[in-house]
Amino acid sequence: MKNVKSTEANRVLAQKVIEAISNDNWEYVNEVFAEDAIVWVAGSMPISGTHTKDFVIVAGKRTREGFPEGLSLKTKAMTVEGSRVAIEAESLGKHISGKTYNNHFHILMEIKDEKVCTWKEYMDTMHANEVFFG
Repeated sequence: MKNVKSTEANRVLAQKVIEAISNDNWEYVNEVFAEDAIVWVAGSMPISGTHTKDFVIVAGKRTREGFPEGLSLKTKAMTVEGSRVAIEAESLGKHISGKTYNNHFHILMEIKDEKVCTWKEYMDTMHANEVFFG
């Protein structure tokens, strides 16, 4: 029964993280990432690669600056198996460049001791690069 409870707790935490990003609550996101968390972003963009928890703080700042009207991130589907949470999500927002950012993501979170310890983000990197850096 413990495994079922921890699986449900991981699902709830992952959904709260997605909702916090959508609600510009980066303080919560920062709080629930483990101090030694690893963040990995797909592609060859300036933000791609492997990062430490500090990347979360930078991501929050960039999102606030880049999307003054907010950035919506909605969960489309979620699969949870133990400590691993796989999320299909979609973003929507108007970037300061005037371009609409409507991307589709697969996010893989690993959660241990009620903290996100791994975040792997897959997306349409060509679209992201064009909106953010194009």
